Amino acid sequence: MIKNIKVRKTFVWSLKLFLFIGVMYFFVQQISSIELSQVQNMKLYHPLYLILVLILLPFNWGMEFIKWRKILNSNRLKFNLLVLVRSLFSGVTTGVLTPNRIGNFIGRMLFFKGKVRGQLILGTLYSNFAQFLISILFGLIGFIILEGVIFKVFEAYITSVLITISIISFLFYFSVPFIHLPNLKFLNRRQNSLIEFQGQSRGLVFPIFILSAVRYLIFSFQYLLLLMTFGVKISIDIYTAIFLVYLLSTLTPSMIFGKLVVRESAGLLILGLFIDNDVIIIFSSLLLWFINLGIPSLLGLVFILRKKTLTDV
Repeated sequence: MIKNIKVRKTFVWSLKLFLFIGVMYFFVQQISSIELSQVQNMKLYHPLYLILVLILLPFNWGMEFIKWRKILNSNRLKFNLLVLVRSLFSGVTTGVLTPNRIGNFIGRMLFFKGKVRGQLILGTLYSNFAQFLISILFGLIGFIILEGVIFKVFEAYITSVLITISIISFLFYFSVPFIHLPNLKFLNRRQNSLIEFQGQSRGLVFPIFILSAVRYLIFSFQYLLLLMTFGVKISIDIYTAIFLVYLLSTLTPSMIFGKLVVRESAGLLILGLFIDNDVIIIFSSLLLWFINLGIPSLLGLVFILRKKTLTDV
């Protein structure tokens, strides 16, 4: 018994150490990748826009907060505000350390125990898929508006592919709660969990979809505000191009640390058609990451490091 406790404590501290080193290393790596001369040449033309970006931060995560609360409520869990906040931001920490931020459910599960974890994992993945679907939807809108500017040769082919992906994604998302699962004995408990989740998700379909859309509009507008902070003139083409940046980064797999590097590359490819200064694009994208994900991930790291075990609530 004592040996098992020691093994568990060792595992907990090893996990905490990995998370701490991973987050710290990445922060240092990203900061060191920016040359001092580039920063010195950057000028804040409109500091007020930067303040607005910071003001929008709680609204951005407020949408995710409401989504997570709805998932917990659908499972009829008793929880307090502190557990809700800690689990949400701990999920941000584990999310940035996993491909495409899919591992956000890991940090969230640290604050719950028992069979309900399976339902919460499914709920989190379903919420993630809703956010993915919104990125596809707005990206398709952006592509249709700007296809004449960005694509001239393969526009018909690319448009048809995007429309196909969108239709399949929409059908899957809205049919999940109603898909009839055949009685397959080899699934057993897993199938029961899926059936139970289907019943719970029927009340989540539209709320999570709408909240994901609102959140998307918030962080895409934050991106636009940061570009304007450094002197980029606002235009409908640039805001629409931001939709394409998120579309491209969403469809491009990333190995670790969220969508960094991927999003910067997408920004240079798309926004570079409208903005001459590449440094502004890179710096705005990195700054947006630090504000929207860097700060919350550090907060989540604190919550994880302060946990004594992996199972206490």
